[in-house]
Amino acid sequence: MERIATDARTLCTIADAKRGLAAREFFFVYQPKLRMGEGRLSGFESLLRWNHPSRGVLTPGSFIDVVEDSPLTGSFTDFITAQAARTLADWTVRGYDRLSLSVNLPAAEIRRPGLANKVSTLLGNCSIDTSRLQIELTENTDPGSIETLASSIESLKECGVSVAIDDFGAGCWSLAILHRLGIDTLKLDRKFMRDVQDNADSKLVVESLIELGQRLGKRVVIEGVETEEQFAWVKTIDQIDCQGYYISAPIPIEQIDKLVARHGLVH
Repeated sequence: MERIATDARTLCTIADAKRGLAAREFFFVYQPKLRMGEGRLSGFESLLRWNHPSRGVLTPGSFIDVVEDSPLTGSFTDFITAQAARTLADWTVRGYDRLSLSVNLPAAEIRRPGLANKVSTLLGNCSIDTSRLQIELTENTDPGSIETLASSIESLKECGVSVAIDDFGAGCWSLAILHRLGIDTLKLDRKFMRDVQDNADSKLVVESLIELGQRLGKRVVIEGVETEEQFAWVKTIDQIDCQGYYISAPIPIEQIDKLVARHGLVH
């Protein structure tokens, strides 16, 4: 009976998400990335939200796992990438042509045939430099066939799109897998920042991961910068990006102008 109830809830969630997508209930908020050493904005991460008519604003944790395991996932990928292209085009018009934008996609969607061509066409139609778009792949997702995933990532990179591993260190992917995938950016999981001020081992781990990433030629992003003390520490590390509520919570697109005015853009 419990399994039947779970299956029924899953089907209801999929049907509701399909309805919500058609009704334009899904929208995005944006969390900035600050480039240490310059103290300027390098870009934003686009985060999906659902303005549900009866449940209020929902974060992906309440629906995305169901969507990604359903036939609806392709429609969400198309929605996410199309909105990213429109957002980058709008930023270009407003003079923010140095801002990058990252979006989150599961490994199964990155492996989907034709994704690179579709993204390249979307950006080309908007006359956008493809290097300004980054696709984030979470380390917690099943990579499936490494060869297929690596080939798909290479296709994206050939189009100029960069690829990041999100939540690096939270999953079980080996460094050998990451090397084979040709990832451009490592985003360290936020758990590493929790004890960095009080735990010497945690600090050493973060410093080692940053050094490793940079020696491999990767851009490194530190997530979960939540306190003044954490921010003061990351400021001592040159040429990394950081995200976290101490810098800014995810914001509506209408508030981006204020952040740009406050921090400026990377050179």
